[in-house]
Amino acid sequence: MSSQERKSNRLESDQFISYRLFDSDNRVCDEGMAKTRDISRSGVAVENRTEFEIGSKIELTIALSEDLVKTEGIVRNVDKIDDNTYQIGIEFTGITEDQIGQIAEEFPEILN
Repeated sequence: MSSQERKSNRLESDQFISYRLFDSDNRVCDEGMAKTRDISRSGVAVENRTEFEIGSKIELTIALSEDLVKTEGIVRNVDKIDDNTYQIGIEFTGITEDQIGQIAEEFPEILN
């Protein structure tokens, strides 16, 4: 699925996330910080200096104004922006309705 095919409304966002990326053997192969570009109830696009492998499992902690939302996802697409920057589309796989509610406190339009 390309970043333009996401079914949920995407809202511009500028939050920091911490992440742990897993390889095919379910071992942590990378961890660090990234910045969100947009967010929806089904996923998030982040900007990072490291390219992620499509299909990789990822654990995310999204820093909102009042909360930290910890969830899991799958890397669905990677677009190279320039020599040092990638935009990475992540589909949430382990997000609960409570966590969506936490995100909606800051981005109420994701519920539309």
